[in-house]
Amino acid sequence: MAAVAFAAVAGMAPAADLRGTLVDVAGKPVGGAFVTALLVERGLAVTVVSDAAGHYHLPDLFPAAHRLRITRQGYAPQVIESVTVAPAGSTQDARLEAGGDVAAQTPGYAWLAALPPGPYKARFITGCTICHDPGAERVRLQRTHAEWVTAIDWMRNRKLDVYSVIPNFDSAELATWLVDNRFGERPAAVPPLDPGRDATAGTVIREYAVGDLGTWAHDMVVEPATGAAWVVDYPYDHLVRIEPDSGRQELHVIPVKHAGAHTTHFDRDGYLWITLQLADKVARFDPRNGEFKIYAGFQQGSLIHSFAYDDQGLVSYDAQGRMWLSEFGKNAIASLNPETGEIREYPLPGNAGHTYGIALDSKGRAWYTKYNENAFGVLDPATGKVDEQQLPRPDSAPHRMSIDDRDRLWIPLSGYGELAMYDTASGKLEQIALPEPDTFPYATRYDGATDTVWIAGNGASSLYRYDPSSGRFDSVRLPSPHSYPRMIAFDYVRGDVWTSLANYPTKHTGRESGTVVRISGVSAPTRTTAD
Repeated sequence: MAAVAFAAVAGMAPAADLRGTLVDVAGKPVGGAFVTALLVERGLAVTVVSDAAGHYHLPDLFPAAHRLRITRQGYAPQVIESVTVAPAGSTQDARLEAGGDVAAQTPGYAWLAALPPGPYKARFITGCTICHDPGAERVRLQRTHAEWVTAIDWMRNRKLDVYSVIPNFDSAELATWLVDNRFGERPAAVPPLDPGRDATAGTVIREYAVGDLGTWAHDMVVEPATGAAWVVDYPYDHLVRIEPDSGRQELHVIPVKHAGAHTTHFDRDGYLWITLQLADKVARFDPRNGEFKIYAGFQQGSLIHSFAYDDQGLVSYDAQGRMWLSEFGKNAIASLNPETGEIREYPLPGNAGHTYGIALDSKGRAWYTKYNENAFGVLDPATGKVDEQQLPRPDSAPHRMSIDDRDRLWIPLSGYGELAMYDTASGKLEQIALPEPDTFPYATRYDGATDTVWIAGNGASSLYRYDPSSGRFDSVRLPSPHSYPRMIAFDYVRGDVWTSLANYPTKHTGRESGTVVRISGVSAPTRTTAD
């Protein structure tokens, strides 16, 4: 099907800039504030952080009227509805007042930190944060016992829990625990995040609006040949291409209704692969001619989840030319040979399973994580032997992992806000606390260009970069409240880091559409090609 172009504003180029100084009511500079210029007709927001002197510089804007928004924890948000950016550049200063809605400014992890540790907390995190940020007003709403029971049962009975991850104990027990511990009454006293004092400073963050309020813009990926971003819209069966500089978007309709497009990666031949969860199928898309090829034959209810991918984010193939996928719905992993269409599925031990992440090591073995069974394991395709082991702490909820050039697995543990490293050669397992406690990390992405690991820091509206050689974390804070980053992608030509914000539903975040994020200015991958 031909692509449909939209969100285009002709005859303009992003070459103007906006500068200014932020001060408080006493005239003192305000550093560490997010300053966002939104071009409404393009759905394009550009954000920078003010420096210690209160100065900010928004580069590469379109010469047009923008909505300017300024936010910082401890200050009332300020919005200037129309700031005209001239072709030669413009200036706009602002004075901020202390105060604002403290609850609305508090990240999700602080609301979780107010809850006592234990199995109920870990399972609450496991069951709810797979879709929701507890800092969102609708989630942290104080409810009575009956209201909590109704809310939990409503999600179960309405079949909104497609993944069957709501805690597997009585709704009334969980409701009692939430009420007794007064969840939503107040967050824990944690230090405010200051994007002016970490890796966020000096970056330029662009956010691209995708779809509408009903959109769930799940995974995105960068096309190696062009630098374009591609994102899937889960409810609408859409695949969207975003041109990074202009923000222009092209929409392609996936030729399978109610597909549930979820995970997407390019391969080395330039094809884009997509898991179609709700249809039990996989799609291959050719950006060069807009053609889809659909691979069917997976077992019904498999909820095909993730692809195994390499250190450049490209689909991994084994020596037999097969790609490997996890099946969240059937406690299994699968192989697919794109040339022959042959699909083979491998049942795993246990029953609950919920197989999530998957990776191929240098020996061609398929490693996987199990979200609900608190386990990870490995399949040797040559022998069919499976070796599985439990994580040391219960309810760790291992999410989407990656594998590095030394065959070490990097596994995000959502239940406890940790990053696990498992050395597949030695069998050594190390658990590493993330910078903010009670963060529920969703995914990791190993970058072979810099030998670092990126982690989606959900609950802290952050991306973390971890350097295994030094043990150092760098934090990149995202400007949108309750940002829920999913998979992380790299543009190896421009050196940008990308992700998508995919809370569900979108309305819980206060945003009116799906969001794709591009971060420029962080120490970046150095590859210039994807070879």
